[in-house]
Amino acid sequence: MDANKLGKKVKLPRTELDLPQTEFPHKITAQQKSISRYETGASLPSIETSVKIAKFSKNQLVILWMSKEDVSLIFAKMTITKITI
Repeated sequence: MDANKLGKKVKLPRTELDLPQTEFPHKITAQQKSISRYETGASLPSIETSVKIAKFSKNQLVILWMSKEDVSLIFAKMTITKITI
């Protein structure tokens, strides 16, 4: 799945609640600019932010809302700086 399709999934919970883009970030402790970038596919949310967004979905599909490709796309953009065993 490409970033634009993921962006539409990110936008869905906000639109389900009829919240403007200026109000939604306050509910998930994010910046409005970040939400805009996620929704347009210009940037990818972290796993933590993705879960926060999904929790606002009416159907409460916190994990299932993202496909395997979505998760792969997010992890592909991540940089692992330290691994502790």
